[in-house]
Amino acid sequence: MDNKKIQTIDKIYRLTQQDAEFYEELKKKLGIDFSSKEFVVNDERIDEIYEYCIEKIIHRQAEEFYQDFPIKSIIPTLVEDYVRMESFRRKNDFGDFCLSLYQQIECISNRICESSILDEITGKMWAYPAYVVPSDKGVLTLENRLKKKDGEDYLIAHLIFSKNTNPKTGNAYAVEKSKVTLQNQYAMDKVRIIVYYFGFKAMLTSSDYKSYVEITGLLNDIYQCRNTNHRGNTLTQWEKKAIDRIVPMKSLYYFKFLGALAQFVEFVKEGTPSIQEIKKFADTLTFKQVPAIGPKVLGKIDIDSINKKYQRK
Repeated sequence: MDNKKIQTIDKIYRLTQQDAEFYEELKKKLGIDFSSKEFVVNDERIDEIYEYCIEKIIHRQAEEFYQDFPIKSIIPTLVEDYVRMESFRRKNDFGDFCLSLYQQIECISNRICESSILDEITGKMWAYPAYVVPSDKGVLTLENRLKKKDGEDYLIAHLIFSKNTNPKTGNAYAVEKSKVTLQNQYAMDKVRIIVYYFGFKAMLTSSDYKSYVEITGLLNDIYQCRNTNHRGNTLTQWEKKAIDRIVPMKSLYYFKFLGALAQFVEFVKEGTPSIQEIKKFADTLTFKQVPAIGPKVLGKIDIDSINKKYQRK
């Protein structure tokens, strides 16, 4: 049955729920006696038929959403997760909606991060500046990266992993995680890597930073909210903070999260052709370790003069 006919049935069904007189006249026209023992259709059965029609429409929408996706082997899985996601949204089941949505992001991220080519790219580029600067003509290139004249550069590893220190080891996260293979990175680190290399094609400008933070922030919110319906699950500090902020406004976040999914999928679609070009650039680079981040020193301290000043006479 085509989409227009399903829509017509939908309208008629809703009208029968709203107008009892119309409902009775429709039964007469169809020659149907619902009181007959031969034909009994209750409201529950009608709802099942209605839901079946809606699910067919959602399935078609999911196929259209992923029809141009470059990783063909995972499209059936993504389509099924999309249908489940929309079903949970219609039931106002926010927790399982977030889980089904996140499973699409996770499926995409895991498959992309199995790529040996992307692993080689990231391994070569961690210790290089995160930002590029436009040429005099406003053109962005992979080569024209922002380097500070004074002080240390803001590296790709700093952007993806942060410059903060791991309290357990005393080392910067950027240093530790840059030594880990792409496939073994944490879930949200994989997502940020994809946003940087596919979404911004490894050519992020300093003025793009706000956009980068907004999209990765929303994707992280989805990650934090993915388990809100699971009993016995102890929330981390970050999960609780995100859930307390989002759940009271979940009607808004249904659409914000759908927008983030659409943006993430578009990043992968549009960025995939650029990966070979980024690989060529990465091959020209010399491998460098991400340097340790030392304490900030405002000036030199003359220890000898301090000792003399406070030396006992």
